[in-house]
Amino acid sequence: MINFLPTVYEDELLYSVFARYKRMCGMLSNEALINDLFGSHIVQRSIFFPRHINAFISNLTPQSKFTAKEIITKNTMLPFYTAFLSEENTKRIYTYMADGCGKGIETIIGFGGSKVDIQNYLRYCPVCFQEDMEKKGESYWRRVHQIVGVMYCRKHKVRLNNSSVLSTSNALNFICADEEVCNENVVTDNFSTKVKELNFQYIKASEQLLWGNYQRKDLQFIIRFYIDKLRDRGFASKQGSLYINEVQKRFLQYYPTEYLKIMQCTVDPLKETNWLRLFVRNNNKNRSPLRHLLYLQFLGVSVDKLFGEDRVEGKKTTDTKHLPLFDIEERREKWLNLLKDNSGANRSQLKTKGKGLHTWIFRHDREWYEKVTPRVKASKGKTNDSEWEERDKKCLKLAKQAVEKIMNEPGKPIRVTPLSIRRTVGERNWFNNEKLKETHQFMQEAKEEINEFRIRKIKWAIDELNKCNERVTAYKIQRFVGFGGEQKEVRILIEKVLMAHY
Repeated sequence: MINFLPTVYEDELLYSVFARYKRMCGMLSNEALINDLFGSHIVQRSIFFPRHINAFISNLTPQSKFTAKEIITKNTMLPFYTAFLSEENTKRIYTYMADGCGKGIETIIGFGGSKVDIQNYLRYCPVCFQEDMEKKGESYWRRVHQIVGVMYCRKHKVRLNNSSVLSTSNALNFICADEEVCNENVVTDNFSTKVKELNFQYIKASEQLLWGNYQRKDLQFIIRFYIDKLRDRGFASKQGSLYINEVQKRFLQYYPTEYLKIMQCTVDPLKETNWLRLFVRNNNKNRSPLRHLLYLQFLGVSVDKLFGEDRVEGKKTTDTKHLPLFDIEERREKWLNLLKDNSGANRSQLKTKGKGLHTWIFRHDREWYEKVTPRVKASKGKTNDSEWEERDKKCLKLAKQAVEKIMNEPGKPIRVTPLSIRRTVGERNWFNNEKLKETHQFMQEAKEEINEFRIRKIKWAIDELNKCNERVTAYKIQRFVGFGGEQKEVRILIEKVLMAHY
């Protein structure tokens, strides 16, 4: 049983409380810390979504006033990342955290397929850090500073710093926010006034999600709410059909390209399936809270307004019955004559030739239509050698452009392989057809050897660590890049690259 806990500060991550407890007790072993906190050896893999909270509560003294609900809602990231999930899924995640059951918290939240990644390192405000050290003699990890997309401390109006503590590691070491992992230097702020204003609005909304304790709405309700607000602003018809091109245009006018890139929400206006076009669409895919907040901000709607709404309309449906203008037998006779005059035509061709007639019969006389209208599959002529040669030239050009793009793409390097080339081009398996001889040969020759790729990743990691003003070591590089395989071989390669670099 735990006889004492350090003071739990406002908005402090539970991970931070455990780290300070470990330091107060002078513990060196994480295993000993876990046994002390939970009364048995359990596995903790997430800084943001700790589990077995009930076991921790039962291990406190009877006089303790802490409850699992209080800790999960005030000292973990659950309120933010479940704000736009259904009540059912929110309760599931809460149960998993409280009882330690289940395996898929990140999956339910949508981390796996999300295009919005969380930050790699725990962050802090250098001014908050300095004030904490002066007033409390220690600092701590604040939840709001770890929210994806939060660039500033709203209290002090300064940029947040990255610490050297990985937030994405499965092996938790419970490290305090102290001078070893934080410094007091204020990061240079080169962002425009517009970007700052937008981000401060975003931070305010994020804090509301952390502390609001809102009743959850299901995704269908939220989508209907968005349609109502888009209709109010003239971005949708009375029936709820979106004027999506106008929405996209206004959205890109509202948010600078620089800001959308920082927020991992870049919109390619030429891509028909960009995230913005798909956002207000009925499907079961989770949307990142970050994108929900950007969308609400664009619409000029507060978080309180969304969660305080009781009734929404969304798309309107009308049951209009179209009465035939002509006798049904007359229509049937015309369709049969069309079939006779166009023997061998498929349904798509018949639809074009009998425009209007086809639509009427298909809608009002479907059963008869299916009986009399044959299904003819149009045959495709074989592609001759000259066509393959012409296609090969075009594909070769695309493949070369793809390699150049992969090699110069910002962010974590991607290995050049036939698969990555094909994906970058955006084509399916036909791109690997051996009849595309020059393209096939080029992709095999362009394939990056594993050590060449590793060296490129190592150099990228060195640059990234230098940008964060961190001391560059082989160990840090290996953790930052996440190399698998034989550790000894990789470590030797890292050390060789480091020696050549410095």
